Amino acid sequence: MTGIDPREYGQLEQQVAQLSRDVHTLKENVQAMRDLMEQSKGGWRTLVWLGGIAGTVGAAVGWVVSHIKIS
Repeated sequence: MTGIDPREYGQLEQQVAQLSRDVHTLKENVQAMRDLMEQSKGGWRTLVWLGGIAGTVGAAVGWVVSHIKIS
């Protein structure tokens, strides 16, 4: 052979196979996280919309309370 120890070559093959399995697992995990983020997209929009309405109502109530004179 060309000076490569067959035992070391076998270990390298095993390590490459393990890395391939790890990369595949990482791809699956990233895809799952992406799917969850896409599902929550509408929920975040609803929360922001409700927060805007609550802020507007709170500001209106504060303005009314500060401008009403009690005789």
